[in-house]
Amino acid sequence: MMSASQSNTSGETTTGYLNAKDAAALDQELMSTPGFSLDQLMELAGLSVAEAVYAVSPPSSNKQKVVIVCGPGNNGGDGLVAARHLVMFGYESVTVVYPKRSSKQHFCNLVQQCLDVGVTVQNDLPPLRSEEDEEETTEVIVVDAIFGFSFHGEPREPFASMLQQMMLASSSSFVSNKQEDDSSNDKKVTMISVDVPSGWSVDGGDVSESGFMPDVLVSLTAPKLSAVKFTGRHFVGGRFLPPKLAHKYGIQMPPYPGVSQVMELPNKQTTSNEKDSDDWALEYESYLASKETETATPNRSSKTDATRTNEGGDGGGNDDEEWTRQYAEHCAEQEERLPKILE
Repeated sequence: MMSASQSNTSGETTTGYLNAKDAAALDQELMSTPGFSLDQLMELAGLSVAEAVYAVSPPSSNKQKVVIVCGPGNNGGDGLVAARHLVMFGYESVTVVYPKRSSKQHFCNLVQQCLDVGVTVQNDLPPLRSEEDEEETTEVIVVDAIFGFSFHGEPREPFASMLQQMMLASSSSFVSNKQEDDSSNDKKVTMISVDVPSGWSVDGGDVSESGFMPDVLVSLTAPKLSAVKFTGRHFVGGRFLPPKLAHKYGIQMPPYPGVSQVMELPNKQTTSNEKDSDDWALEYESYLASKETETATPNRSSKTDATRTNEGGDGGGNDDEEWTRQYAEHCAEQEERLPKILE
């Protein structure tokens, strides 16, 4: 059976999801071929996370706090960037939990930038639920920026205990004072994971059966293979990927609205029966679903695979082949425009 994403080795466009190997390879290409620096990619990723947080729960007059739990690697750096942007977006209480701090200058700079705008940076996870919170219906937004797509194995301390506290805090619902008709959908603690829910296998999901299922997932650049198992609100952010790399890795770039860095994908459970050909998000969900089916189906013919990469195909196959053909044409058109723009 073909792996979830082999476009970087075989030249075949096979999926909208990225497995761990291809996600790492794409990162390397971004920093070598187009020449993005790590600082640039981290800034763009953190901004995407901040915009997704804003889309889920914008700053309000109610007492509200944001807690961002950052790991020692690049995922933690994304969280540090997001913290600074959230303050600029109007959130009054932003706390960063950063117990394993990197000594690299870039990360030190990110910490200082957070401190300069009033972000609290500490080592320990604060209480996420308290009697005071219950009385004042405080909204707590927790951003899980601990582990990214390079994570393997089991979470170790202090993050293992923090993840347990985060899961416990997000397990209870509450009734807010916003509107009675939608209060049943509100949660006291909203959990938002960056790229991959911490502790999950990048390819297999929650293989350790920890039970950790955040409310929101923000996929960076493209959904990882584990996102197949995710059931909450799903955002994708990656408004910087060159068309050639997008095509190479089989990534369908969404038409991000306005100047936004993120776009929300439809929830599988609520949109599976909807039919709206003009809604790109629904079309993209259909695209991912078809690729998920293909990944699980062995003995795919080489003829079909060849059709998917043929930019000059006649589109006489199924809807997915037509979608891929149209996207290939779009990539070719964008590449032709670049020299003219740069002249």
